[in-house]
Amino acid sequence: MTALIVIFITLSLMGSALWIMPHKKERQRMALRMHARKLGLTVQLTSIDLPDKWDKSINRQKTIAYSFYRLKPIATLPPQLLLLPFEVWKYHALADGWWSSKFFELNSASKNTLERYGHLLTAVKITPEYVALYWSEAGDEEVLAALTTLIFSLAELKTVNT
Repeated sequence: MTALIVIFITLSLMGSALWIMPHKKERQRMALRMHARKLGLTVQLTSIDLPDKWDKSINRQKTIAYSFYRLKPIATLPPQLLLLPFEVWKYHALADGWWSSKFFELNSASKNTLERYGHLLTAVKITPEYVALYWSEAGDEEVLAALTTLIFSLAELKTVNT
């Protein structure tokens, strides 16, 4: 009888310990975030204000931002440059399925990355201080490497046409 009580208590403690362990999906996200930090990116839980198609109202969306902060702000950039995977009437076509709040040219590698992984992204924001990529973390380290290359190429942007 004592053995059954000991086994029952042991199983109860193991069940409690397994219940508080993170799920596989959460462990994958944590590993992805740690890998992003090794690549030099900052990971934040944040929200972004996105315009609707007619730019009449703003929709606040909670998301994850992978950001690269510049050491020194670039004064020649506008206060905010948004790249969106949906059409807004006064935005400029940037790549297939992507629009930008200001006109500028992307290199072919960046266009290919946006077109290939655009379905995973919510938005890309470029400011004088940082470049932030908002996404659903629905990829692996290979996807993160491609998106990191995109962030670093956008961080090299110095001016846009107004």
